[in-house]
Amino acid sequence: MTLLVVGNVDARSVVDQINKTFGELKGKRETPAPVPTLSPLRAEAVSIMTDAVRQDRLSIMWDTPWQPIRESAALLRYWRADLAREALFWHVQQALSASNSKDIGLGFDCRVLYLRAQCAINIESPNDKLNSNLNLVARELAKVRDKGLPEEEFNALVAQKKLELQKLFAAYARADTDILMGQRMRSLQNQVVDIAPEQYQKLRQDFLNSLTVEMLNQDLRQQLSNDMALILLQPKGEPEFNMKALQAAWDQIMAPSTAAATTSVATDDVHPEVTDIPPAQ
Repeated sequence: MTLLVVGNVDARSVVDQINKTFGELKGKRETPAPVPTLSPLRAEAVSIMTDAVRQDRLSIMWDTPWQPIRESAALLRYWRADLAREALFWHVQQALSASNSKDIGLGFDCRVLYLRAQCAINIESPNDKLNSNLNLVARELAKVRDKGLPEEEFNALVAQKKLELQKLFAAYARADTDILMGQRMRSLQNQVVDIAPEQYQKLRQDFLNSLTVEMLNQDLRQQLSNDMALILLQPKGEPEFNMKALQAAWDQIMAPSTAAATTSVATDDVHPEVTDIPPAQ
C-alpha cells in the first residue's frame, strides 16, 4: 500500500494517525492480481462514426511495450525518445507553416495503457482534404525517417530545453498541489522511479550536454519505422471514407528506403525504445 500526502502537513502527526488507524489491523497480505496488458496495436486503417467530433480527425498511431524506469540507463532512453518525438512534432508543424497549409490542425498525444505505450499524431481536416493533408504529413515523416532532423532544429530544441531546466525550481514552486499529485500518481502507475528535483536537474543537464543530432536521428528512425495504424473519427451522418485508398496512399509514401530499413534493423537491439507519456492536452 502506498499513501501519498501532498501539502503543508505535520509529518509526525500524520505518522501517528496512520499507525493508530492501521496498526491494529490483523490478517495476512494477499498477492496482488497481475496487471492486465493490451495486445499490440494492429497496423490497420479503421473509420469510426461518432458524435465526439465535428470534423474528421485522423490519428496515425503506433505502440510499443512499456518498460518501467528504475535506473539511469532506462531514464536516459526515456528522455531521448521523448525529445525525439517533440523534435518530430516541431518539425512537422514548421513544415506545414512553411507550406502555408490551411484547413489542417495538428496534435500529438502519448500515453501508457495497460503496459502498452501508445503515441498518435492527430490530424484535424475537412473530409474532402483529408487525403491531401495526410500526404503532406506522411511526406515529412518519411523525410525525417530517411534523412534525419536538420542540425539547426536540433540545436534550437536543445537550447530551449536547457533554458527550461534553468527555471526548474521556479516552475516547481509555482505548481499547484493537484498537478504535483497527478505527476506522482502517473509515475507510480507507470513504474517510474521518483527523483528529487536536485538530482533530476543534474542528470538532465548531463543528458542535454551529451546528446548529439546523430543520437536523436537514430531514435527518430527507430520510432518512424514502427508499423502504424490509421484510425479515422468521422461525424455521424458523413459518408464513410474509403480507408483502403487512404491506407494505399500512406503505404506508398511510407514504404521504407533500403538504407533506412537496414539501419533500423541494425540499431533496434542497441537502443530499445522507451516511450514517454505526456499528459493529454
